[in-house]
Amino acid sequence: MILCEKPSVALATAYCVGATDKVSDGKRFYWQGNGYIVTNALGHLVGIGVPEDYGYKKWSLADLPMIPDFKLFALNGYGSQIKMLKELMNRDDVTEIINACDAGREGECIFRYIYDFVGCKKPVKRLWISSLTDDAIREGMNNLLDSSELDNMFAAGFARAKSDWLFGINLSRYFSLISGQHHKSGRVKNAVLNIIAEREAQIAAFEKKPYFKVVLDNGAECARTFDSREEAEAVAGKCNGKNAVVSFVVAEEKKENRPLLHSLTSLQREANEVYGMTAATTLKAAQSLYEKKLLTYPRTDSNCISEDMKPLVTSIVKCLSGYDKARIDKLLAQGLNLDKRVVNNSKITDHHAIVPTNLIGRLKDTELSEPEKKVVGLVIERFLSALDKPYTYLETRYEFEVEGEIFKLTTKKPIELGWRQYTNMKDEPVYQYAEGETVFIGNAEVRDCETKPPAHFTEASLLAVMENIDRRIDDKELKSYVKERGLGTPATRAQIIEGLISAKYIERKKKLLLITDFGRKYNSALPENIKSAELTAHWEQMLADIEQGKCGEEDFMNEIIKNVNDVIANDEVAIEPAEQPAEIGKCPWCGSPIKEGPKAFYCSNGEDCDFFIYKHDKRIGRNYKASEISELLANGKVTLRNCTSSKGNKYAAVFELDDSGDYVNLKFVEYAKTRRRKSKEE
Repeated sequence: MILCEKPSVALATAYCVGATDKVSDGKRFYWQGNGYIVTNALGHLVGIGVPEDYGYKKWSLADLPMIPDFKLFALNGYGSQIKMLKELMNRDDVTEIINACDAGREGECIFRYIYDFVGCKKPVKRLWISSLTDDAIREGMNNLLDSSELDNMFAAGFARAKSDWLFGINLSRYFSLISGQHHKSGRVKNAVLNIIAEREAQIAAFEKKPYFKVVLDNGAECARTFDSREEAEAVAGKCNGKNAVVSFVVAEEKKENRPLLHSLTSLQREANEVYGMTAATTLKAAQSLYEKKLLTYPRTDSNCISEDMKPLVTSIVKCLSGYDKARIDKLLAQGLNLDKRVVNNSKITDHHAIVPTNLIGRLKDTELSEPEKKVVGLVIERFLSALDKPYTYLETRYEFEVEGEIFKLTTKKPIELGWRQYTNMKDEPVYQYAEGETVFIGNAEVRDCETKPPAHFTEASLLAVMENIDRRIDDKELKSYVKERGLGTPATRAQIIEGLISAKYIERKKKLLLITDFGRKYNSALPENIKSAELTAHWEQMLADIEQGKCGEEDFMNEIIKNVNDVIANDEVAIEPAEQPAEIGKCPWCGSPIKEGPKAFYCSNGEDCDFFIYKHDKRIGRNYKASEISELLANGKVTLRNCTSSKGNKYAAVFELDDSGDYVNLKFVEYAKTRRRKSKEE
């Protein structure tokens, strides 16, 4: 029996192994044939429960910290799916289970939670693939791993789940109880919030200082800057109409190397910078493209491919001829640049970089959503650029002397455009001077400038900090531990940012991520030992060590429990009161807050996003309520009651979000059941 993570993956796998008979059991089904049963989970079906599962039904300081003996529980709504999987796993004719869930920590946990929960004892093999193409699935099936090879990966995933429970649930309850407001604490979330708070504090404390530059008409800038306009104008005045002598010329050929292939984080950063897409939207689109067999596995932190993929690269490039034939022909003619920047086994952990598959030639824009079109385009562009030649140019540095002042100018003259040929390069004026030459100065311009504060975080810049957290750590030993690890994992960083927004600690304003007053005061109250980047990075490294078999989980869990105990035992922790911002929901298009206007519910990112829903609907004979739209945005469906038809009849009905990508509406699904009130006699 092969257990996949999702139905779409099960369908692809069933086709490859010849299990073509669909067996239905009500709404549940599986595939069977050729000696295989292929079925699927629906993401997480089993988890480690909530406090109520362990008897903690009331929110009470007396119960903290809660440190249960963790068990597995079925998640609500998945009983029938779990029942079917249990029956299939324990069938007499099933001799072996193949774990075909996504190849990573989370996929390992999804499978093993189910396997342990249903009490299965049969031997397990692991299908470990980075692509869902038929060739990749068949090759993976021919090279199955023994499940025990992934024991450490599961141990790390299980430790992370338990630590997040202990840290997040205990401290969320603690801070909520002592403040009287709803708070959400998290092992990584607190550290990221603190990074944002520190940046906002730097911006608030920054004092802009004006200064002035003097620039010649060829763009050369004075080596000095000036504190007053008068001083700058005096220098400009004495240079006007004079001859400058070229006193220094140095020319050097330089190369700008190609960009690296995309990891998930680099893809999320570029999508945010280019399109303003949220990290969560990018991940969702990349995952969908993976399931459509157009991209390889997205949850990767690698920017390289492996040696054994070299023969496949040429095939993928040829499949892209319909994307840009002239570019592909040129690339193949000059030869693909498969150096260590692209092919490097030592730079790969679990999965190689995100690249197109050899089915990319089947890509049809009509089959993709707008986010999917943008994401697949970014991956293709990065893939082709990485295989191209470097951009080579001649850089010339000049110095000019006029009236005792030195002016400097640097020019770049392209020699070979390479990968830059396909980017929007600005045309620069071409100057060529010889040493000792004189240049007439027609006009020296004074430019007003001012010192700039640090920039507010965007998702792109925050993801960069999370990925390269070692740059913010002074401790040399710890810095080396977390280099190339970062805060969170590629798969969880988007979730962390969304969690901070959901908790109302930060908010999106266009591309910016800004801290709220609520978030600022919460962060100020957090003890240093639960929000420091150093400590959180240290925990991330311990999880990596568990995964690599360098240590057990006991030390890690003990550290988490100690930190939770220290906070709860500290009587001095207090949160300054702050208004908790209200939000109707998150925009499905860009992730910004949805606000209520006089006539519509609309996206607050109005300049860059046109999402809105009109309040009044003739079909229900009234306006939508904010609470109804909030439920619709959260769940995709909502039950509307007290509706009035065109004939004056009252009814209740279920509506779902109908999103065409160009406009949004509510689509009728079915009439809802109404509860009959009992009469007094009854």
